[in-house]
Amino acid sequence: MKVKNLNNSSLKTKNTIKKVFAEMLSEKRELNKITITELTKRANISRATFYSHYDDVYAVAEDYENELIDKFFTNDKLSNLHDYRKFTDEFFDYIIKNQENYMLICRSHSITTTASRISNLAKNKFLEICYSDPKVINKQNIEVEISVIFDGIFCQYIKYCRQVSNVTPEQLHAFCIKWGDDFYARRIKKD
Repeated sequence: MKVKNLNNSSLKTKNTIKKVFAEMLSEKRELNKITITELTKRANISRATFYSHYDDVYAVAEDYENELIDKFFTNDKLSNLHDYRKFTDEFFDYIIKNQENYMLICRSHSITTTASRISNLAKNKFLEICYSDPKVINKQNIEVEISVIFDGIFCQYIKYCRQVSNVTPEQLHAFCIKWGDDFYARRIKKD
């Protein structure tokens, strides 16, 4: 039976499991190479303790990814943003503050789902900002352009985390601001 009411001890145990899981994912690069036996040994917990929190390593992966994504996208500050520059600044500020976690997960070959989810959430927020701005009048191919840009940014970020690209999050942030300025200049009603 899974722990339902998480006290401090249970939260600490879950956090330890997720931390060890992330380290192993970074090392092994594939989810299917992580065993519960090795994870519990490294986390210094029993199998029974593990199973009182999770069904399997896939549940740990899902919880870890959801936590990273939820911390950002359920942020009240973000949900109240209606300006692309502020959104971009908040987004990259969050990525940089949580870089250690993202670097661990991005080194895995299992990152595709997480990156896709984050990219889709970011695209949807950016589209929401655009569609709610009455000054944005040119909406032709807006979803295509935003998809291409955000998917490209995430591809570059994953390459950076895997140390196969020298493009830093700070450079991606500066690019996004420049792109956003150009994007809006082409799509807004001139006063």
